[in-house]
Amino acid sequence: MSDSVTISLETARTLAVYKQGLHRRPSVADRARFADRGALLDIVRRIGLLQLDSISVVARSHYLVMLSRAGLYDPADLDALLYPERHLFEGWAHAACLIPVEDYEVFVPTLLARRDRPPQHWIERRLGDDPQGTLDAVLKEVRKRGPLASRDFEDTRDKRGTWWDWKPAKTALEILFAQGYLMVDRRESFQRYYDLAERVLPASACPPARTMDDYRRWATLRGVGILGIATAVHASDYYRLNKPSTRAMLKALSAEGAIVPVEVEGWKETAYLDPVDLPLVEEIEAGAHTPTVTTLLSPFDNLIWDRARTSDLFGFYYRSEMYTPAAKRQYGYYVLPILHRGHLVGRLDPKADRKANVMRIRALYLEPGQAITDELVTGVAGALREFEAFHGSERLVVERSQPEELGDLLRNRPELVV
Repeated sequence: MSDSVTISLETARTLAVYKQGLHRRPSVADRARFADRGALLDIVRRIGLLQLDSISVVARSHYLVMLSRAGLYDPADLDALLYPERHLFEGWAHAACLIPVEDYEVFVPTLLARRDRPPQHWIERRLGDDPQGTLDAVLKEVRKRGPLASRDFEDTRDKRGTWWDWKPAKTALEILFAQGYLMVDRRESFQRYYDLAERVLPASACPPARTMDDYRRWATLRGVGILGIATAVHASDYYRLNKPSTRAMLKALSAEGAIVPVEVEGWKETAYLDPVDLPLVEEIEAGAHTPTVTTLLSPFDNLIWDRARTSDLFGFYYRSEMYTPAAKRQYGYYVLPILHRGHLVGRLDPKADRKANVMRIRALYLEPGQAITDELVTGVAGALREFEAFHGSERLVVERSQPEELGDLLRNRPELVV
């Protein structure tokens, strides 16, 4: 087993921010590459996954994740990487995600494994009285007609339920997608259009060259490499692996020298590091790569989607309140943490008022004890201005701030119209 390395929590935090590309914005040369979408693709490759989510109180999550790393860009360019360029594909990983197409062959064993597992009873029940017949009929229809959305199929039920109560054809589309028979051809207004996998991605017709063991090893190593530093729990979460098997895999990888065990200040559990990053750790400890970015993070941003790791790294308690009754919410509906120079310093609850063309910050909170400095105010003001511009809003309104002083200072910034 490799000798253990000991690092400070501050080094671990900076390393995590660096690996996610949230320490600096792209250079002028990199930004010039946005014209051919190359720089956007590089960002997705760097972080491995872009989680998709349907909530649209502001721009959808995957667009915000890219905004935090790229700065202002055209969302249509990100869409084009899925369709028509096929540099990305949509699949299940951490959740429903956009994934670099070169990783497809690694994911094939997970698709085949789902075919061997019968659908859960509550899902199968949604297929109707003849589950296999429904699956076969939907697949036949897609094969015949080409890319289809759920709305292209009739709802054959006599009665409809409530939220998430999919009609049989929608359920069939989702199962066939999860099992790799179908892929997402494109999205229109965020609605999936499904087609045969081999028509979306010809490589899907090739026999798999990897096994589930290959996938678990790859996903574990990839998770550690992307996170920078990770415990077994952290590493298992990135690609949603089984925790006990990930723990065993990490020990085996450590024994062969593929990863390095690390003791992090204040952490009880051993963490792991890609040995390729040891020089990077030394550079960080010598004062290099100090984060300079201030940005707003989507609730589903890769840096913070693991809430326990967010607490371990940043001492920042963050929970989604989207499904909490409004009267019981502490911070708001769709709360975005504020990342300022490598630290989580606060959070805010935004809403794009598209009818009035106003970006409303319904509430903004600093963390207890967070000092209000000129640097902080400048950083937050810049992040808000960028957020407003990305949404095409004509003005931005900070409705409430805690402490009130921060809101007053932001309202006096000449670059903000509040």
